[in-house]
Amino acid sequence: MAASSNESQGLKIAVAVFVTLTVILAVTSYFLYSSYARSEGLLQSETEKASAAERKAGEAVSNLDEVRKSVGTRASEFDAVKTEIGAHLKKTDERLAGIVAGVNAAVTRAQAAGAKGPELEDAVQKAKLAVESFRKEPNKNYISALDRMVELMENLSLVDAELAAHEDALKMSLESAESVAKQRIDVQAKSAEDAKSDLEAEHSKHEQERQILLAKVDQLTTDLDQARTEIANLTTQLRQVKEEDGTKIGQLTGIIRDIRDQLERKENVLDRPDGKITYVDYGTREVHVDITRAQGARPQMKMTIFDANSPGIPTEKPKGNIVLTQVGESYSIGRIDKTESPIEPMRIGDIVYSPTWSPNEPMKFALLGKIDVNRDGRDDRDDLKRMIEASGGIVEYDLPPPHYGRESGKLSAVIAWYVTDDPKERPPLRDVYDAKTDVTIAEEAQFQERYGEMVKEARLLGIRPMSLGRLLAYLGYDMTVPVSGRTGGINKDALRRLTEPKPKSDAQKAKEAAEAASDSNGQTP
Repeated sequence: MAASSNESQGLKIAVAVFVTLTVILAVTSYFLYSSYARSEGLLQSETEKASAAERKAGEAVSNLDEVRKSVGTRASEFDAVKTEIGAHLKKTDERLAGIVAGVNAAVTRAQAAGAKGPELEDAVQKAKLAVESFRKEPNKNYISALDRMVELMENLSLVDAELAAHEDALKMSLESAESVAKQRIDVQAKSAEDAKSDLEAEHSKHEQERQILLAKVDQLTTDLDQARTEIANLTTQLRQVKEEDGTKIGQLTGIIRDIRDQLERKENVLDRPDGKITYVDYGTREVHVDITRAQGARPQMKMTIFDANSPGIPTEKPKGNIVLTQVGESYSIGRIDKTESPIEPMRIGDIVYSPTWSPNEPMKFALLGKIDVNRDGRDDRDDLKRMIEASGGIVEYDLPPPHYGRESGKLSAVIAWYVTDDPKERPPLRDVYDAKTDVTIAEEAQFQERYGEMVKEARLLGIRPMSLGRLLAYLGYDMTVPVSGRTGGINKDALRRLTEPKPKSDAQKAKEAAEAASDSNGQTP
């Protein structure tokens, strides 16, 4: 068996290594082709960017050449060009003022030399008008300024020298822009070449690793085939062992189940107290308990009282029972319904317990098999359900015997107890005979099979067993008292009206008033 275990362990390790290497191969291949695709995309993107940059550079050079040829500025940026134009216009104003002064001086010198005729005065007036119209124009722009300059050229012929000076500056700026654009294109091309080289190197590296992994996968495949053959042999041997042990295990399981059922029915299971007694009045047979409305308690719930020093609850010797009459926010009032022993009265600090209710959550039960409450030989599960619900509990699952109802609900881990009635512990007080037929015998056999399955499932779910006799003792059941139905609610206003004194008639009121007056007159000195 140890050799088989080691071989099985080796097989599991081989399979795990194979699966791991397969996943590594798939992930490596994915990242290999993903990296290659990203690199190709990057190369294409960089190439497109370089082409776009080259086109934009050409367009910029062309536009710049046209603008500068048209405007005649030295600067290349928009703000700088705008500032230069403004400064140039200001300088033009100053030069125009100098031109007017120069024209006046030239005309004065010509007149002093003896020049005559209206042409000089016309030239002076034209120059003045052109200068004044240029300086005082409200919406001055480059085109209007150029128009005024053309007028001055027609009169003074001073524009040619200025254009020659600006032509040299524009040529130098254009050469500088072409040099910058060429440098940027070279940088982009170098980056694309480097990315392509890195991509080819990475592809070659991943291809080598892929070949190594393929060789390992081939070796693992061979080992896996050998392991499969060994597994088939071991599976055959294991099947034979299971078939041999199956019968023995089934027999032993049935014996253990029967023994465990008998032991668990006699076992005292410890539970938590639901509250404590805080006040006792033997005269009115009332007690106060620290159970509140917020915990889910309600009137008419029946509780069991245990001694404060009990080793655990529930025990076999409760002190008695109480019935809650009033449920408040800080405490509740209960009526002493039953006392087991007069020498063991209820005291402050005694434990209050309900097998069907717990604070903030009702206790849930499962009823399995026949439930004979009054030991008359008949099923009384409906009476037990009413007592459980009256004490705040819930019957979550019910498996009645044939002809007493159908299976309802479902076993689950939220159920706290499963209740059974063992006729050996609580035999009926009288014999009840039912006619036996083939149908009833078959139904009884089917029910017993289902009963055993539900007891087994309850144990697997951790549901604790409780005998019917113990549950009835905790519920305060008395065979001489009939079982009451479930209290749906209490009409406090109706109870108050029933307990209030009857209203007096007018005749009774007049008679009492006369008697009171007579007594008052008789006592007057």
